[in-house]
Amino acid sequence: MKYYVSARPGSMPPPPEVFDAAFAWLDGKVEDGTFDCVYGFLGGGGFSVTNADSHEEVLRLMAEFPLFGFSEWEVQPLLELGAERETIRAKLVEAQMAMGG
Repeated sequence: MKYYVSARPGSMPPPPEVFDAAFAWLDGKVEDGTFDCVYGFLGGGGFSVTNADSHEEVLRLMAEFPLFGFSEWEVQPLLELGAERETIRAKLVEAQMAMGG
């Protein structure tokens, strides 16, 4: 499964050596295929597209990140675009019929 995992700076700045360790950790996760990509935000923080077998695995990865305690997190499971198009379209048709359309 793929997940959008976003981290933004928290209220306390990290020590410089923890900041450096975070970049080394991110590079390693891209190299080993755990992350498809990592991008930064202009105002600080960033996101990855993460490959994991479960929500629990994503949580474990987040907890391993050197800046874990210095970050605010957002996580969203991802679907391939259009993967459930027919299911969603069928529900839209059903709702339209229920509204008399």
